Amino acid sequence: APPAAPPATPPCGLRSVSVGVGALGLGYPSPETVVFRYCGGGCPAPPTLHRLALGAVLGAGGPGGGPC
Repeated sequence: APPAAPPATPPCGLRSVSVGVGALGLGYPSPETVVFRYCGGGCPAPPTLHRLALGAVLGAGGPGGGPC
């Protein structure tokens, strides 16, 4: 049987996720929620603080971080 094709990378596009402030690891509890907007999918770019914070919240395979 032929090998399975690698999973397709989703197209680059604007995504958003709501995150509790307490999940950001800022050192204090808060009932507030913030909405992170980010480019996800096939959007190559160098790491930024915003991208690193989203990676901490979303885990591996989360944000792409590049321009949409």
